[in-house]
Amino acid sequence: MRRARDVASVYLTPKRAVAAYWALNDRFEQIYYLASGQRCDIWLANDWTALPIVRKLAAEQCTPYAYDTHELAIDEYAQSWRWRAIHRPVIATVEQIGIAGAVVTSCVSQGIADRLHQVYRLPEKPLLVRNMPRYQAYSHRPCGETIEVLYHGVVSAGRGLEACIDSVALWRSEFRLTIRGPGTEDYLAGLRKRIGSAGLGDRVVLAPPVPMIDLVEEAARFDVGLFALPGHSKQNVHVLPNKFFEYAMAGLALCVSDLPEMTALLRQHDLGRSIPDVTPQAIAAAINGFDRASIDLHKRHALEAAKLLNWEAEADRLFAAIEQVVAGTAEARQVAAQ
Repeated sequence: MRRARDVASVYLTPKRAVAAYWALNDRFEQIYYLASGQRCDIWLANDWTALPIVRKLAAEQCTPYAYDTHELAIDEYAQSWRWRAIHRPVIATVEQIGIAGAVVTSCVSQGIADRLHQVYRLPEKPLLVRNMPRYQAYSHRPCGETIEVLYHGVVSAGRGLEACIDSVALWRSEFRLTIRGPGTEDYLAGLRKRIGSAGLGDRVVLAPPVPMIDLVEEAARFDVGLFALPGHSKQNVHVLPNKFFEYAMAGLALCVSDLPEMTALLRQHDLGRSIPDVTPQAIAAAINGFDRASIDLHKRHALEAAKLLNWEAEADRLFAAIEQVVAGTAEARQVAAQ
């Protein structure tokens, strides 16, 4: 009841959103407590959920803070009316207050940068720093008799996984699907039931998650990286997920939703095929559009693209911006002390 009152109060007094934030999850206080024992030159908030924490730490320690968001927070679950009514007001106000005080704001796609610039009327667009893995060199591995298709990432509703499973019955017989990642037991049980009911137990595998540092190495055992995400919100339309770059780093052909950010890179580097609609039929048509020769070609292109699409090549913009702020802060303190 208290949480409902706190959320409702945001509509009347928007600044109450910060108070409502601390009531959303008791881990926020725990994270703040653990971090408060540390001293640094600049705090970095990873996504909106960390913004009030670093704002508080930065104010107490008289240090600047930066904001790096991997999502379009105000539209992340916009397909849900309940989320729009209950959560969006808190998120929007927390983000607006937090982003106003950030000395550097960065995000993972140009579409998200444009949207944040528009919504919060920022003086300049956020810095584009895409979410890429560190470079790892892999050798080209030609397709075998069975063509292995991989989805890795969070296993949850809203990611097109049901349509992917249903589509396998329409795939040519040489294709096999593995879905790897963390999910709730109830959701995983529902997927297992769906696989069994469709008689796909020998063609679809639900694999346990692996540590993030092992994602690319494990993906390199496959041939095609799949991500059929519905474009039902601005968050999804502008998505540019880490799995896109992980698939490329692993040397896979890509088969992804026809969404602007992913499609642009897919075409630029000739990495694979796009899915025009998240239906079993459209997913199957995209998968069946591959043959072994085209997959091997796209896999070679992915290995070449990975030499450009990696964290070492991407990180300089973020580090340069942060170093400039830290140097400026140190200089200002020296002048003030004189």
